[in-house]
Amino acid sequence: MRPRIWVAVAILLATVCVALYGAYVLTERERARDVQLLQTRMTVVADSRADAIGRWLEGQYDILDGLADNASLQIYIKVVSASDGEEPLDPDPANLTYLRTLLEATASRSGFQPRVRSPSLPANVRPLGDAGIALIGPQGDVIVATAGMPPLEGRIAAFLDQVPQSERGLLDLSIKTTETPQLGFVVPVLTQEPGEATSRVIARVLGVRSVGTDFYDTLAQPGATAQTAESYLIRQKGGKVEYLTPLKDGSRPLTKRLALNTANLVDVDALSSPGRFHSGRDYAARAVFAVSREIPGTPWALVHKIERAEALAATDDRRNALMAGMALLIVTLAAAFVIVWRYATSLRAEEAARQYKLSSERFAALSELLDTLMDSQPLPIFVTTASGEITFANQRMADLTQVPKEELPGRSLLGMLGQQKGGRYLEIARQVLESGQPRTELSRFRLEEGEELVWRSYHARLSATAEHPGGVLTSIEDLTDLAHERARRERNTSQLIETLVGLVDERDPDSAHQSRYVAWIARKIAQEAGLDASMVEATVQAARLVNIGKIRVPRSLLTKQDRLTQDELRTVHQALDDGPEILKDISFEGPVLETLRQINERVDGRGRPLGLQGDQILLSAQTVALANTFVALVSPRAFRDGKTLEEAESILLEEIGRRFDKRIVFAFLSYLANKGGRDDWSRMVDAESV
Repeated sequence: MRPRIWVAVAILLATVCVALYGAYVLTERERARDVQLLQTRMTVVADSRADAIGRWLEGQYDILDGLADNASLQIYIKVVSASDGEEPLDPDPANLTYLRTLLEATASRSGFQPRVRSPSLPANVRPLGDAGIALIGPQGDVIVATAGMPPLEGRIAAFLDQVPQSERGLLDLSIKTTETPQLGFVVPVLTQEPGEATSRVIARVLGVRSVGTDFYDTLAQPGATAQTAESYLIRQKGGKVEYLTPLKDGSRPLTKRLALNTANLVDVDALSSPGRFHSGRDYAARAVFAVSREIPGTPWALVHKIERAEALAATDDRRNALMAGMALLIVTLAAAFVIVWRYATSLRAEEAARQYKLSSERFAALSELLDTLMDSQPLPIFVTTASGEITFANQRMADLTQVPKEELPGRSLLGMLGQQKGGRYLEIARQVLESGQPRTELSRFRLEEGEELVWRSYHARLSATAEHPGGVLTSIEDLTDLAHERARRERNTSQLIETLVGLVDERDPDSAHQSRYVAWIARKIAQEAGLDASMVEATVQAARLVNIGKIRVPRSLLTKQDRLTQDELRTVHQALDDGPEILKDISFEGPVLETLRQINERVDGRGRPLGLQGDQILLSAQTVALANTFVALVSPRAFRDGKTLEEAESILLEEIGRRFDKRIVFAFLSYLANKGGRDDWSRMVDAESV
């Protein structure tokens, strides 16, 4: 019994290790998925708050634009203002009173007025205010202003000088005479007289206002429930990050600043790279996730952040629960093993009952273990009937559909995955039920955002039992990232091939474009010979590189006008044979290097460099060799004219059984004679000669 006990212990330990590893992989995948979902939610909030800030700013401009576009205001400005050194048309104080009244009314209803009125002062002392609206003349003089308008000096005067008179401008947040931040806006007053081709600036409307809760409230997201979520505005001031809005730690606007070199501060990343998802620490050194957005027309960046502990709390809880469940399962299995071992020494009379009980316990434990293992699989797995009803689903399928696992049985596959994906897998399931053969399918689904999902699925038929109606077991693997990476590698390989071919063409002008012709002919031969798609692409890549060995051939031999000597031919042949070694460190998708190594082999065994014969030679190598020979025959050289198509065909037929396999030759001749190959070749040559 002892050897069997040790085997059981080993199996138990192996099962525990597999289960623990599966739990770890599952929790890590869920954590990554939750971070991605969090990023999506935070992006929506950041976009909505940035849009709200933009609308608030645009609303302030609209208030001043409304004054600037007021026809009566424009008329009164012309009446009371001097132009080009002339006296005003009508300096009547009543006109200024009208303009001041209009400005005061606008300031009163739109927030461009002091929060606290200045106390009564002597008539000869001007009150110092923190908000108001003023009409500024083209020379910078104040035409009229509301009570409480700050004097046009210092920062405000520099701002007016900096902004072109015909453009709008923003006076950035600052704190001066009060503890309340101030924000300013300026818009031009444009008019166009009859006979004038363009508008001219007759004045500018300057509005300065205090920033309060009506502005800060735009940062609050309606319906937000996260305790640590927070949105705020920042800007760079010198070598520091300055916080423009109230913070949850009690900091008032424009009172908190942190150095730009603060380690791992998300706000530094937000200023340098707005529009991204950030992970680091906030102004209180707490671990957070954040999303930033640039506020157009301002030097501000909006940051929406949430503490990492709250964001990943659900994931951590699930991980703890899963590990606790695994611990319980381990204890249960260990206890079952002990019970089995103890009962093995009991009396023979109890054997039958014990065996029955043991079988029941093993079945229950196995069922529980299988259910746990299915849930720990990284792939969504489900069983569906021919009618599209889901009869089983694991936890990953529940995560994919965002429906609790226990509610999935009985649901429609179309309802859970949608018409596009659900319809595809229902069609495959019916075909598998009809044929009884398992299938592996690669499906591509186009999302509304324009992105493409690449899913590989495995489908196997399940026989019906008394407890189960049968159906099709399906597992789904998301290959989207792998497909994108493969496409990137293929583009890089193609660019590398074109670069190498370009180098060869520069060294040997007589064979320029030869590799393009060879690749074109090789593709047609490979397709006509029935090679699969991957072998066709490998053949074409090898054809493009057929002359790669010429990189090592002296240019004097490549451009020599007379026939080469035997020593020169040996030099050229050796360089061509060694050509594939140049590419040995490049990873190709198919047998590109082996094809290049065998293009000089002959089916009669008299080729080089290995003397292969017959079926030992790859069909792709035979294809490239035939295409290269054909192009060489019909192409003119310095020491001879090119052959006609008929002459080239005759030469190729003579080489059957010696140089080439008959399948490749007949495939090529069939393409020329029956698939429009002659016309295609003529058009291609004519196009290259133009």
